[in-house]
Amino acid sequence: MTRTDSPAAAVRRAFVTGARLDLAGGEVPAELLVELLVGIPALREGGIPALRLAGATIRGRLELPGATISALVELTRCTFDEPVDLYAADLAGWRFVHCALPGLRAANLRVRSELALEQCTVTGPVELPDARVEGPLRLVGTRLDTAGGHALVGVRLVCGVLDARGMQAEGEFRLSGARVDGNIDLRGARLVRPGGDALEASGVRVGGNLRCDREFTAEGRVVLAGASVAGNAVFSGATLQGSADREERVVLVLPRGQADPTAALVADRMTVNGNLVLDAGFTAVGSVRVANARIGGYLRLSGATLGAPVEHDADNGDHSPMPVALAADGIEVAGDLEARRSGTESTDDTGPLQAYGQVRLVDAYVHGSASLSGARLHGPGLDVLFADRLRVGGTLFLRGMVASGSIRLHHAHIGSTLDCTGARLTAPRRRPDGSLKPSLDARTATIGKDLFCSRGFTAAGGARLSLVEVSKSVNFNGARLGGPGEGVAALRARGLTCQELRLGFAEPPRGDVQLTAVVAGSVFDSEHLWAADGVVDIEDFRYQSLTASPEVDVATRLRWLRTVLPGYDPDPYDQLAACYRDGGYDDRADAVLLAKHRHRHAAQGPGKRVWGWFQEWTVGYGYRPWRAALWLALCWLLGSIWFALHRLPPLENDQNPVWQPVIYAADLLIPVVNLGQDGLWQASGPSAWVAGSLTAVGWLLLSTAAAGATRILTRR
Repeated sequence: MTRTDSPAAAVRRAFVTGARLDLAGGEVPAELLVELLVGIPALREGGIPALRLAGATIRGRLELPGATISALVELTRCTFDEPVDLYAADLAGWRFVHCALPGLRAANLRVRSELALEQCTVTGPVELPDARVEGPLRLVGTRLDTAGGHALVGVRLVCGVLDARGMQAEGEFRLSGARVDGNIDLRGARLVRPGGDALEASGVRVGGNLRCDREFTAEGRVVLAGASVAGNAVFSGATLQGSADREERVVLVLPRGQADPTAALVADRMTVNGNLVLDAGFTAVGSVRVANARIGGYLRLSGATLGAPVEHDADNGDHSPMPVALAADGIEVAGDLEARRSGTESTDDTGPLQAYGQVRLVDAYVHGSASLSGARLHGPGLDVLFADRLRVGGTLFLRGMVASGSIRLHHAHIGSTLDCTGARLTAPRRRPDGSLKPSLDARTATIGKDLFCSRGFTAAGGARLSLVEVSKSVNFNGARLGGPGEGVAALRARGLTCQELRLGFAEPPRGDVQLTAVVAGSVFDSEHLWAADGVVDIEDFRYQSLTASPEVDVATRLRWLRTVLPGYDPDPYDQLAACYRDGGYDDRADAVLLAKHRHRHAAQGPGKRVWGWFQEWTVGYGYRPWRAALWLALCWLLGSIWFALHRLPPLENDQNPVWQPVIYAADLLIPVVNLGQDGLWQASGPSAWVAGSLTAVGWLLLSTAAAGATRILTRR
C-alpha cells in the first residue's frame, strides 16, 4: 500500500492479484469485502484474485449468505465488530488466523478446501450445523467464549479432519451427528461447561482416530453416545470433571438403590474399531459410561482414576445414590482389558486403575484376557466390582487387587483362569440385617482352568463358590478367609466341582466353612481347615484322594473329623474309608469304619451302647474277626478245664458213652454244629451254669461275627 492509497484502494488492488496486504490496524468496511468476494473482477495478468488481509479492522457486518466465492480468503490478526455470516455459502477456502470476532454464522456452509479458525478469539457461537468442509476444519489454539452457551454447533457437520489442538471453549462444543473422514484431534484442548455437556458428540462418525489426550481437559460431560471411530479413541492423561443430566434416566441393574447420575464420559453404544485408551493419568471425576460399547482392539485403563473420592459408611448396606466409577454393562472388547500397573522403573511407569465407586461389567464380553491386577477399588459396603455374567475368553487377573467392597461374579464364564493371588478384599457389602455378604461371590461361575485364591489372598467377608465349575484346580493355600461377626461364612462352596482342591489356609477360617456336595478329584488340606471358627459342613463331600501337608496319620484325621461332626453322620466316615481303600490302605479304611461304629453306638441309648461295646471288644464290629477266634479259644480252654475236673454223669444209665471234656466244651460253644456230646451228659449245679454260659457265648460270638461280616460284604 502506497502512502497516497486509501485502505479500500489498497485492498482492491491486492485482491485482484491475490497479494498479501498488512493494514497495521487500518479499517475496512465489511461492504467492500462483500463487493470484492461476490463480484470478483476479471483476472489480470500475473495474479489470481484472493483476499489476504492482515491487521485489518472490519467495520460492519460481513454478510455472504448463499454466496458462491471462488477466491481464497485468508484473514490474519483481523478484528470484527460484528459476527460473520456465511450461511449456506459456497467457498473455495477460508482462513481466520489470530483474529477476533464476535461469532460465526455458517449453517449449511460448503467449503471446497479448508476452513480454519486458528489462534482466534471468538466471543459468540460458531454455528456450523449441516456444514460441509471437504478439507480440514482447523481450530488450533482458538478460544471460544460464549459464557456457558454453545461455543460451537456442528450438528451433522461433515469435514475431512477436525484439528482443535490446544483449543479453549467456554461453552458447549457440539458435534452430534457429525462425520469426520479423518481424525478428530483435541489434544491439549480445554472445554468448559460446568453442570452441562462440555463436548456433545453423540452419534459422531470418525474415519480416523479420536485424540483427546495430552492434557485434554473437560469441565462438564464428554458425550460420545453412539459414536463410531474407525481407528483409536485415546484419552491418555485427560482430565474430565463430570456433571449430571437431571433429565436423563440412567437405567442400571442394581441389587437395590439408584445410580448416581454424575458422569464424566458418556460413551454408551460407542463403536471403536481400534483401541479405547483411558490410561496414563486419565482422571474422570464422575462415572465413565461405556455400556454396550464395541471395542475392536483393547480397552486400557492402566493408571486411570475414575469416580470421586467420597467417604462411604461401610456399616450401611444402602447407598442412594449408588456411586458408579465405570459403567461398562454389555461392553464387548475384541482384545484385552488392561487395568494393571504397566512399565518398569527404567521406563514410563503407569500405575494400576483406581476407582471410587462401583466398577460394572455386567454382561460384558472380553475376548482376550482382563487384568485388574493391583487395581485399587474403593467402595466400602458396595459390590465394588459388579460383573454378573461376565465372559472372558482368557484369564481374569485380580492379582494383588486391593478392594474395599465385594467382588461379584455371578454366572461369570472365564475361559482360562481366575487369578486372585494376593488380593485383599475388605469392607464387604452388608445385608439389610447388618450381616456381611461374601467378599468374593462367584456363585455358578464357570472357569476353564484354575481358580487361585492363594498366597496372601484375604477376604474379610469370605468367599462364595456355590455351584462353581472349575476344570482344573481351586487353590486356597495361604489364604485368610472370614472376619469377626455372627453369621460370617468364611467359605461357601456348595456344589463346587474341580479336579484338585487345595485348602491349606494360612490360619483357621473365621466363620463357617461349607463343603456340602463338593466333588473333587484330589483334596489337599491342613489342620487349619478343621479348626475353623465356625461350622465345617462336609455333608456329601466327595473326593478320591485326601492329603495333608505335612502328612498326618489316620488317628489325627479321625480326630479332625470328629471335631467337625456335632452328631453322628456316617457319610464322612464312609467317604474317608473309601478314599483310603482306593489308595490301597485297607488297614486305615478299617480303622475309619471302626471309628464310625464307635461314634454311631455312642450316640444311641444305653442298651445299644452296651451291644456296641460288646461288638467292639469281641469282633471289632466285624473288622477284627480274629478277636472272635481268640474269645472262642479262651472259652473252649476254660470249658475244657472245668469239665475235665468235673465229670458229668450220663443222661441215661443204660448207656456208657466215653467222656471227652474237650469235645463236650466245643459242642456247647459252637452253635448249629453237633459234635455228638451235648445230648449224652447230664449237667447240674455249677456245671449247668458253665454249660449254659458256653452256649450263650457261642451264640453271641456267632451273631456278632455274622453282623460284622454282613456289614463288610454289604459295603464291598
